[in-house]
Amino acid sequence: MTHRCLASTAAVAGTAAVVWLAAVSVAGQAPATAAGSTYAAPRTPWGHPDLQGVWNNGVSTPLERPLSLGTKATWTDAELADYTQRARLSRENRDRRDQKPGSVTDVGRAYNALWFPVPGDPIRRTSLVVDPANGRVPPLTAEGEKRFLAYAATLGRFGTSASPAGREDLEDGTEGGVDGRGTRGDNPEDRRLSERCLVFGGVPRLPGGYNNHLQIVQSPGFVVIEMEQIHDARIIPLDGRPHLPPSIRHWMGDSRGRWEGDTLVVDVTNFTDKAPFRGSFENLHLVERFTRTNANTINYELTVDDPSTFTKPWKAEFPWTKLEALVGGVDEVQRPRMYEYACHEGNYGLEGQLRGTRAEDKSKGSAKR
Repeated sequence: MTHRCLASTAAVAGTAAVVWLAAVSVAGQAPATAAGSTYAAPRTPWGHPDLQGVWNNGVSTPLERPLSLGTKATWTDAELADYTQRARLSRENRDRRDQKPGSVTDVGRAYNALWFPVPGDPIRRTSLVVDPANGRVPPLTAEGEKRFLAYAATLGRFGTSASPAGREDLEDGTEGGVDGRGTRGDNPEDRRLSERCLVFGGVPRLPGGYNNHLQIVQSPGFVVIEMEQIHDARIIPLDGRPHLPPSIRHWMGDSRGRWEGDTLVVDVTNFTDKAPFRGSFENLHLVERFTRTNANTINYELTVDDPSTFTKPWKAEFPWTKLEALVGGVDEVQRPRMYEYACHEGNYGLEGQLRGTRAEDKSKGSAKR
């Protein structure tokens, strides 16, 4: 299914919501280290900064600054408090049934509040994008726009699903197209990669509606970042080896890491042409920077560079918060952890979507006669 595979139980989903409700006031809000701070990241036994643990990146600040905010880059204290309150209450909108049946928002709300945690609190900036200064992803090049339209056409996408820019104008969390519309359903291959359990979120992993946990494990020569959503784990070598040959392409790219002081820098190339990120395909080049700024926060920076797609490089930045800080005190037995995201290819959701399309085809055929 587009939104998530429903193999996990309602009890687990409800537990996740309770965990967030218990400490939502700090979600996405762990303070960064102040300028001039003497904070020193803890070290692994072999001397690297210790980034290990389960982290959450679920801030509710949008990737791009809403056009309605113009040049406003940050919130005042009062504005941030109001925005935070509205963000926390937004989950309740998913239980409303006041939209026209079958509309985008109505279909999106089929996944009601049970399946969602309380959204993480916003940060003070009005966008995750910090460069360009307008807080917006740069426009696509003419080549990039043409390439994405051709890609969308091969999958039978239409409407906003045929655009890499998202759905800013829609309400109640449906901006990412969670309603599943705007895509052909003739064959399984027509459906989104997430519905087929191939990749969901991918790299870069931006904040989403749920399953925003990431676990970092380190050894002297590698860093592993496991993403809760679906089943993806990135294995990042630190030994200076070159990237894979251009003929080898991965869903999440090919990552190579190095330490610059206390910052883990990860260079990612060799993406596949089957999983675009905002219109960027196999030429996508990412540079990620992970810096532990206090006991409960990693500052995550992302630089996107693809001259064939974007008119200029762009950069985003937001915090990852230690899961223990979100759920309160725990002991070694009750330590917070990620749950299995049981996504099953060919599940009932995908079958239902294809059957639904056949029923629509039959209905349209009958109407023409």
